[in-house]
Amino acid sequence: MPIPSRGLMLLLALAPCPTPLAAQASKAWSQCRGDSLVTWNCASYYSGTVTLSSELKGNGVNDVRSVIATVKAGGVTCRVKGTDVPEYESPGMLAVVHETTENSGEYEISVWCPESADKRSTRRDAPLIEVMDQQAADYTTLDGKSSYEHPLADEVNGLAGTETISWQLRRQ
Repeated sequence: MPIPSRGLMLLLALAPCPTPLAAQASKAWSQCRGDSLVTWNCASYYSGTVTLSSELKGNGVNDVRSVIATVKAGGVTCRVKGTDVPEYESPGMLAVVHETTENSGEYEISVWCPESADKRSTRRDAPLIEVMDQQAADYTTLDGKSSYEHPLADEVNGLAGTETISWQLRRQ
């Protein structure tokens, strides 16, 4: 039996082989795309709510604020009300970033809502709500709650308060 020439052996050695990583990647999230908000946005898959409740009190300050971002297939409607802001509803934006293309792992959620009824959110604005460094056993359901000291709390000046973010997003 003749032995193949070196050229043929080299060609066979260079032939593409399927990689195990390609076989392991989930096609369930294939519609995640880079957009103007983030480099890998999976928001179009989700519906649910992301909520921010904020309270700051002390020395003549009584500031209460509520932001409810209702999400439907990645689209966002923000309902905002607060002590110094008349209640309004306006379109917002959402980014849901998955760490991997698998079905579980780290994720982040960012929500942009306008500061007033007559304004629109843009990608240049800072997100109003940010959920960072969360872990999902399954990306199909993202839910949780985080409470922390209000960023403007100042013990020296008698200001105290908390902010609470809760989220419940389900793949549709």
